[in-house]
Amino acid sequence: MSVKVIQVGLGGWGTNWAHTILPQVKAVDVVGFVDASPEVLKRAQETLGLSEAKCFPSLDTAIAAVEAEGVLAVLPTAGHKSVSEMALKAGKHVLVEKPFTSTLEEAQALIALAKQADRVLMVSQNYRYQAAVRTVADLVRKRTYGRALSALIDFRQNWKVTGHRYHDIPGPLLLDMAIHHFDLMRMIFGENVQRVACRSWNTPDSPFKDHAAAHALLALESGMMVSYNGSWVSRGTPTTWTGEWAIECEEAELLWQARGVGGAIADKVVLRRPDGTTEDLPMTPVELIDRAGTLNAFAQAVRGKPPRYFTSGEDNIQSLATSFASMRSGAQDGTWVQLSDILP
Repeated sequence: MSVKVIQVGLGGWGTNWAHTILPQVKAVDVVGFVDASPEVLKRAQETLGLSEAKCFPSLDTAIAAVEAEGVLAVLPTAGHKSVSEMALKAGKHVLVEKPFTSTLEEAQALIALAKQADRVLMVSQNYRYQAAVRTVADLVRKRTYGRALSALIDFRQNWKVTGHRYHDIPGPLLLDMAIHHFDLMRMIFGENVQRVACRSWNTPDSPFKDHAAAHALLALESGMMVSYNGSWVSRGTPTTWTGEWAIECEEAELLWQARGVGGAIADKVVLRRPDGTTEDLPMTPVELIDRAGTLNAFAQAVRGKPPRYFTSGEDNIQSLATSFASMRSGAQDGTWVQLSDILP
């Protein structure tokens, strides 16, 4: 039986969810759509073929009008807290887009509320639902090639090429983009970040108000070090959205990437041995990839069977804290920031 949900947010990203993702996931049935803008609602009705009876100006109106078990919050980050809070208080399960919330205090409040209401609170970290990602996470956690010793992550994109226009948002790299990479890092290595030292900057021609490039050194709880280089203003060869990863293990190195630009399948996992020989490794198939995988996982969790690598709010606050710690370190000229200092 499908999980009935209400989608909140019908802007560009919300429309993309409704048009591209929802039809793929048979486990979910969207019974209502919410947007505060009458113009946006009307445009959605025209472009998506939605009936007026399914469209509402507010979440409380929708909750009163239709029977739903969950809420899909795909509006701008500033609205995540209020929408998720209203949904949880109404007894609904919640799937909210990343970044989880605007502050760690908001995230902690929602986690506590979800526990009190005994409802699922999930954050959409869609990069987890890629074949290469799942394959590497399983190999590393099983220690197939020995312990992981260190890792390098490179992310290079140019906003002019990708069409990224979020020039005014805080943390366009470290909060809006690198949170994907930090979240994958936690998933793959199965541990949280203990402290981070980060330098961030803008190039002279950058249109971003906040820093769009950064280099971070992240120390995991085991003491393992991960080096992260990221840029929204790169003139170099672009990477895929997951970035290019090199994970050194005791017996060999894992090189991998996933999620091509435009949603193209670009998954690849290469094993490089100490003698320099390489081998393309077979990958674990993923039935529903990317956001469709996230939405399907949400439905499974609502039905009481959260899948492996599930991104609950309680888990995802560690990824959010890693982004905020990196931003704080960058603002402090690269000094080490302990996550325990910003996430009691």
